[in-house]
Amino acid sequence: MLQQLKNKAIAFEILKRYNIIGCIDISTITAKSQKKGGVTVLKNEILPIIYGVVAFFSSLLLMCYFLFDKKKKPQFLALFCCVAASNCGYFLLSVCNSLVVAKFANGMSYFGGAFSILVMLLIIYDVCQMRKRPWLTWCLVGISTAVFALAASGDWLGLYYRSVSIESVNGMTHLVKEYGPLHCLYAVYLLGYIVMMLLCIAYAAKTKRLSSPKYTTFLLVVVLLNVGVWLVEQVIDEEFEFLSVSYVITAVLLLLIYNMLCDYGIIHPETGILSVRMLTQLNTRQVDPGALPPGMEDMFCSFAEKAKTLSSAERRILNHYIDGHDIADIPELAFISIHTVKKHNRSIYQKLGIASRDELMLYIELFRCCGRLEELTGENLESI
Repeated sequence: MLQQLKNKAIAFEILKRYNIIGCIDISTITAKSQKKGGVTVLKNEILPIIYGVVAFFSSLLLMCYFLFDKKKKPQFLALFCCVAASNCGYFLLSVCNSLVVAKFANGMSYFGGAFSILVMLLIIYDVCQMRKRPWLTWCLVGISTAVFALAASGDWLGLYYRSVSIESVNGMTHLVKEYGPLHCLYAVYLLGYIVMMLLCIAYAAKTKRLSSPKYTTFLLVVVLLNVGVWLVEQVIDEEFEFLSVSYVITAVLLLLIYNMLCDYGIIHPETGILSVRMLTQLNTRQVDPGALPPGMEDMFCSFAEKAKTLSSAERRILNHYIDGHDIADIPELAFISIHTVKKHNRSIYQKLGIASRDELMLYIELFRCCGRLEELTGENLESI
């Protein structure tokens, strides 16, 4: 920096001496350059501290969620892990002095960024009561893995980066990169996931899968927050990665709205599908099979598919419940002990994704009200 200022001063002195330019106040120009350089020095000194604080906070959130949240949804655990990995990568990159370590840190940040956006989409699917198809989930995981592998390859293949080096300015390490032909794919990847999130929210709003417009608005704000931050990064010339902060905020907001939906009884905290409260509300009125509430058809199909996984003994117990028998009647009807009945009950609850017999009876009554009880009875399942 000082050498650059000296070179500028020498150049202006030569121009002035040979009357190539008019009278120039070199001291004023030099002072402005020094002032600008001082701001840059200050930024370079502060940025590693900011990255460190964000990395510490995101790691603390991961630890708190793991230790204190009893629900421990795998999606949120994965999201907090990805956010922590991304921010730790940014921090490590800002303080390292080795090209190998810098490339590793850059790969960490890309790992967190590539998979955070995937997990956010899966969480929004749950919040919007959308049915996740396994093949689609695995396709998205494969795409995310491929994009991460491309970004983490650095300049090895010359596709994402043509060349990579590092420079350290006043204690702040930067990657000096020459972009390769496939570097734009990461931006396309992020935009693709954001579009899928917006389409998912729009579809949920149109089909009234969310019980209140305020939940739709909340989700839109969460997604558009990342869009706004990403656009700001493209416009302004700053070294700081603002997405590192927005990912932390997004993770907290998604956890907040998910817990709100669970607390208000909109979705089941364990299964992520309609809760006992929602089923109770449906069972208190006559249900027209031809005019089911939005999302109910997916619920019927999902529950019926799970019922097909029951063993023959579990299916007989389920049929006894369908016939209206209580748990105390099952030992005599099935010629088994009460302990065996309880054991089968636990297995039935686990396979059907429910938490209690009351919830099971609510599902049975809902199938009965809609004239679809045969989907749960032995007549429909014996051929499987």
